[in-house]
Amino acid sequence: MYHASIALGALDLSRRSVSTTLPPERKDAAVGAFTAYHTSIAKLKAEILSNNTPRDVNLWTPFFLGLFELMHDVTGEGWVKHFLFGTSKMLQLRGPEAHVAGSGRSFFLTVRVFEICRALIYSEPTFLCQPEWTSLPTKIWNGDDNCHWHPKESLFDLMIACSSISHRVWALIKPDSSNCPNISLHRALLELAAEGFVIRSALADWYTNFQKWSTDTGTPEYNPDSVLATIYFHGISIYLSGIFDYRTQFNKIPTPTISQAVVQNHVDNILRMTEISLKTANLAAVLFFFPLRVAGARVTTARETESICGMLGEISLRGFVVADAFTADLKSVWRRKGI
Repeated sequence: MYHASIALGALDLSRRSVSTTLPPERKDAAVGAFTAYHTSIAKLKAEILSNNTPRDVNLWTPFFLGLFELMHDVTGEGWVKHFLFGTSKMLQLRGPEAHVAGSGRSFFLTVRVFEICRALIYSEPTFLCQPEWTSLPTKIWNGDDNCHWHPKESLFDLMIACSSISHRVWALIKPDSSNCPNISLHRALLELAAEGFVIRSALADWYTNFQKWSTDTGTPEYNPDSVLATIYFHGISIYLSGIFDYRTQFNKIPTPTISQAVVQNHVDNILRMTEISLKTANLAAVLFFFPLRVAGARVTTARETESICGMLGEISLRGFVVADAFTADLKSVWRRKGI
């Protein structure tokens, strides 16, 4: 973890153009960053080989290495590999009970949102959908230390449920699954749509309860956790509709889709609140990739595309160059839409 931390700091230093940092010093910092990065990987590998169960301290190492990749690898593939085969695997090796309390608990609550966003952005399965992991948050918040609970935790549960539906829909109707009998396929699609309606209703209830909780606790709307929760609410509301919007198999089945007007309202809120958050809130900029990607797929005007490009550009300038990949991907979507 020490070397991973050094790698992050040195990489950041190598990219600064302030007058106090000369080009030769930035070059030395870049060399030091990659040296520390490879040292961290080598030491982590040795640690894993010598211990069957990862220690708490080593949970953070692949997480930091993943952040390094977000700052270095424009494609985002390095981050996915570190997170999917590093952080996520370590969590699973330790099992949910190791994360009910203590430092394991803190790590799980920190990492959970990144794993959720990874699964949603890349349309991939996540171990968080497994029953033993979906029940972990309840165990955590039923413990002695529940003073830091925020309604965003309940929203994360709904986002995981959306991810599960999305992956099962994809698995059901992907090209190589055409041998599924039509009757069985139709029944399965109906069941997935029914699950979607349950989540749609739960999202509406969550937002009502969230507003009541904010009023009862006196939590201001600009509280960072509340800002993130609100932006994610708008993002997952669009995402849930998109699971069914883009698939013709659901054309003759009632689904929890929303109208274009409602989608536009969610898009407007995502753009407005994310822009403000990037200027004022103390939130990790990488947390905005999911809502911006979802909103970007639904925008209809050049002004909106310029706004999203500006925000992704700002995130890139803050060191997370993977934002450039999101920009390129969205520009391709916008060209196809004629925007």
